[in-house]
This record gives sequence, C-alpha cells and structure tokens, in this order.
Amino acid sequence: MKKILFLFIISLGVWGCSDLDELNIDTKNPSAVPGEPLFTNGTRNMFDMMADVNVNRNVFKLYSQYWAQTTYPDESQYNMVTRKNPDNWWRALYRDVLKDLDESKKIIETFEPVYPGETEMKDNKLAIISVMEVYTYSVLVDLFGDVPRTEALDPENVLPVYDQAEDVYDAIIVELNDAIQTLDADYAGFSSEEDPIYGGDVAGWVMFANSLKMRLALRIADVDASKAETMVLEAAPNLISSNDEACAITYFTSPPNTNPMWTDLVQSGRKDFVPANTVVDIMNDLEDPRRAFWFTEYEGGYVGGVYGTANSYTSFSHLGDPFLQPDLKGTVLNYAEVEFMLAEAVERGFAVSGTAEEHYNAGIEASILEWGGTTEDYTTYIANADVAYSTASGDWRQKIGIQKWLSLFNQGFDGWCTWRQFDFTGLTPPPGMAMSDIPTRFIYPISEPELNGSNYDIAAARYNDDSPTAKIFWDVN
Repeated sequence: MKKILFLFIISLGVWGCSDLDELNIDTKNPSAVPGEPLFTNGTRNMFDMMADVNVNRNVFKLYSQYWAQTTYPDESQYNMVTRKNPDNWWRALYRDVLKDLDESKKIIETFEPVYPGETEMKDNKLAIISVMEVYTYSVLVDLFGDVPRTEALDPENVLPVYDQAEDVYDAIIVELNDAIQTLDADYAGFSSEEDPIYGGDVAGWVMFANSLKMRLALRIADVDASKAETMVLEAAPNLISSNDEACAITYFTSPPNTNPMWTDLVQSGRKDFVPANTVVDIMNDLEDPRRAFWFTEYEGGYVGGVYGTANSYTSFSHLGDPFLQPDLKGTVLNYAEVEFMLAEAVERGFAVSGTAEEHYNAGIEASILEWGGTTEDYTTYIANADVAYSTASGDWRQKIGIQKWLSLFNQGFDGWCTWRQFDFTGLTPPPGMAMSDIPTRFIYPISEPELNGSNYDIAAARYNDDSPTAKIFWDVN
C-alpha cells in the first residue's frame, strides 16, 4: 500500500511539473515559426517596397519622371543621402525580404512528405520561393550593381563580399531555370491564404517565372545576345498573356492591408506630388487616352508640374482616381510589358512568333484596357501617325522604349530601368542640371564604408568611386 501511494505521489509530481511547464509556453509567440508565413511576409514586404511612394523609401516614380514634387524637390534632384534611400532599400531587401525567404526555404525543406502529392507540393513551394529570391536579387543588382549574394544572409559573417553584378545575374538565371523546371501546375503549392500574389495558383507562378526570365534575358541582350536569345525562346511559350495574369499583389480596402500608395497619398492627408510635365506633355502631344484615368483636369486640360522643382499643388493636374484607391493592386510585371518585350525580341532577330508591330500594338492595347479605356480608344490612338509603329519617330529603341515607359506609369522602378535600357528621348533633367546627372544606379548605403569598408571599396571602385551616374553591366548604350 505504501508503494502504491508513493508511486501515486510521484505521478502527481510529474503531472504537476508538466502543467507548470505548459504555463511557460507563450502560445501567441511560438518559438518555431512555420515556413509558409515567412514566405508570405517576405513576399508582402517586397511588393510593398515596389508599390511604396514614401520619399524615405521608393523614389522611382520621381526618377522615372512620372511624378513631380511640391514642397520638397530633393528627391527629384537626385539627393540620395539625406533620406538614406539606398540604406533603406538595402536593409529592407536583405533583412525583410531575402532573410524571410531564406528561412522559409530552410524550414519547408525539413518537411517529410507522407501523403500523395505532398512531395510535389513541397517542391512547388520551394520553387516559388526561388522565383521570389531571383526577382529580389535582380532588383538589387539593377539598383546598385555589385551586391553580396554568395556570402549574404549569414549572421556569422558581418563582412560579406560583393559579388560582381554579372555573376549575380548568371547565378539567379540558373536558379530561375531550376525553379521553372520544378514548378508543376498539376499540383498544389502555397495555399490561397499564404500566396498573396496568385492565390495558390501554381500556373500563375509558372507564367511569372517565364516572364521574369524574358525580362532578365533582354536586360543582358546588349552584352550577351546569344544567351539572351536562348532564354527568350525558352520562356516564350509560357508567358503572362492577359491583364488578369499580371504579377501583382492583392491589397484590401482597409488598413493595414492597403496599397502603400494610398497610405501616402490619402490617409496621410499630404499633398506632396503632382504628375510631372515630362510625362504629361508627351501624352498631350500624342492625345493619349490614358490621361483621363491617370490625371485630373486643370483649367480644361492636363497640366504637369515642372519636374525637379517645387510646384504648387493647386496649380496643376492631380493624380487620377485609380491611384487613390486603397485596394489598387501592386503590380511588378504586367501583360503590356510582356508584349513590349516580345516586340523588342523580334527587333533583335530572336525567332519569336509575330511581328514587332503586332506586339507593340498589343502592348499599347493591353495598357489602355488595363486602366479602363476601350478598344475604340486604342484604335484611335494607334491611328495617330506619331504612335503607329511604321510612322512614329526614331528607331525601334525609341518607339518601343517610349510606349513601354508610358505603360509602366504605375511601376516607377521598371520605368527607370526601361529608360536606362533603351535610352529613348523623353526624359529631361531638372533645371540647372544635365542629362548626364540623371542617376543610372543607386549609390551604396551610407553605412557600408564604415560597416564593410574593404569590400565596399572594391565594389565602389568598379562604379567610379560609387558614382550615381556610373552604369551597371547591362546598361551599355
């Protein structure tokens, strides 16, 4: 009897300790985070950065000369130092995007499939993460040039080397090819709740991955035409082919899941921006139907603020209603861009189907329809001799470049990249400055010379001592 009582007391002690241990577990802050929410968070952070218009972060609607400023024109005059724009992008993309994606991949890799289809689902998830990593590194290179990759994301290595931009592109192209080979639309990937871009549709990621591959191919086409052609022909059968298939994040009508542009333009109550005369004047000359959606009228017409100066908010057109909606999608690659890329591919002699003019026209039509215009609007516009491919002024770089740039009005970063790639005539320098002053890259973060000095010095030397007008490897024209 004593033995039974002793064992009973011990068991009470064991159960009591177990209950006490459970009380020490914070169920709202688990120590083990699943990989899927990390993917969601990293992806959301990336798309938020691209959609943002806060001048402490995203200044590319200004660099692409779509917008002009009112009170504070520093960013339109290419001041990268005061607000530490390069530092903010560097930190956000490495810490808030790539680190989350990397940790997500590590956790999902440990998953042991049991049921039919789980192996393929796991592979799809890992491939989708790879696509997002490729996209993020491509933005880093297009921003800065040389950046850490092979030694990035290692908390034990606080002095990562800067990989040369060409090498980063080579590596991410391999990673992207592997991801495309792996993606299988017959199986699941992330759930609709975990995937804020395609809502769990793996086929959407296949189209984005191939469209991204074509973008990277045409970025390098002036330095490696043979490789670019191979990539374009491989990607061409599986591209984004309608406005509904664009790679875009879904935002909602109420905070905190609204488009960051709404936060800065509407919720803040600030009036810091007006459309720039650079883009408005070109669209006026072409009688572009998208003006009615992108701008408000001022004194019976569309009037842009003088780019690179402080403008009175009440003296010019304002941004149109679509840009004031909290649930405007945040797009990073749209159908219009795909058609303009195909037009470029034809002009480069790559054997994709269709003519340059057909793809050029399709890109214009897609953009007009995307913003609420009609087929009739497109037909009238394309009949304008200054728009029609056969009669518009300039060579193919000018024709495709200017219309592609117009179509990217809500994608400031991509508009800036388009100008750097095509060197079309259209942008103008701020008063008192020259075309040669318009940046062709971001300088490195202000903190890098102090935190990673020796590696910074090597990278900076490749860009004229970290000059904002030095060119990255694919920008050779």
